[in-house]
Amino acid sequence: MRFLREIAGHQQIVRTLMNAVTSDHVVHAYLFAGPVGVGKETTAWAFARALLCMQPVAGDACGVCRACRQVEHLNHPDLYTVQPSGASIKIEQVRGMLRRIPYRSYQGGRKVFLIHQAELMTADASNCLLKTLEEPPGDTVIILISDQPQSLLPTILSRCQQCSFKSIPLPELIGGLVDLHGLDPVEAGLTAAMAGGSMGKALAYLAGTFQAERSLAIGLAHDLAGSGPLEALAMAGQLAEQKEKVSAILDILKCWYRDLLVFAITGETGILYHLDQIDVVEKEAGRFETGRLLGILEEIETTRKKIEANANTRLALEILFLHLAKGTGYRA
Repeated sequence: MRFLREIAGHQQIVRTLMNAVTSDHVVHAYLFAGPVGVGKETTAWAFARALLCMQPVAGDACGVCRACRQVEHLNHPDLYTVQPSGASIKIEQVRGMLRRIPYRSYQGGRKVFLIHQAELMTADASNCLLKTLEEPPGDTVIILISDQPQSLLPTILSRCQQCSFKSIPLPELIGGLVDLHGLDPVEAGLTAAMAGGSMGKALAYLAGTFQAERSLAIGLAHDLAGSGPLEALAMAGQLAEQKEKVSAILDILKCWYRDLLVFAITGETGILYHLDQIDVVEKEAGRFETGRLLGILEEIETTRKKIEANANTRLALEILFLHLAKGTGYRA
């Protein structure tokens, strides 16, 4: 479990939260909103630990007191969490949480409630929570975490201090992967580039078979450049059968063609993501016209968005791979 001081990116939000703890000007309700994987939940847990810490240091948890150890082991009696039950957060769950609010805290400090995926609250659950947000007890802090804050009631939004989490800038994401997770800077740079500003996505790549997927993606790029339509369709079908790999492969392909474009335009190698593949990048970049590389990057992004919107994966990949197959703009 991270401390607030260890959060990668979001420094303005972190400073605001730490200052609130230091000055004891903590509000009764917060909304942590932003894209998936950018650090909302990590920050919420770190903030909860700071709020419950018995001897906070500069607005952050000390990490050694009894309360900090309890939060780390998820057994603090004044820390409560609500998760979706199935496809929604139901009124019974919110009522169960609210029944605890009128009572004094077990350990004499605050009571902290984390509501995950708050946008999934039913209408009844939202209205039930709203009553408490209108008249909150002084020792209670409610933190709502949401990827889709637009789905929450406007009256709930208006009663929360909103912390808007954005994608983490590339240098800060690389720094977090190096400093907090011990990655080599080259691997951190490539992983961060593929993750699109999401620490969660970067860590998911690292937890999976990243190197095997990278080899697969680079191999696909090379094979498609020299393939015909039937071969391209066959490769799309094979990848579509490995649905769990499609997102990662598309992200790697985007970084690969980006490197070809950058090298084709600048001739510089120091700004490439695939620094261990410089010889291959130099060779492949010379075979494409820059206009074709730009078109390929646009096609990959379009395909990714279609698949995220639940388009037919195989059909989307077939269209993409036909564009990537040997054709205009490729020099054999």
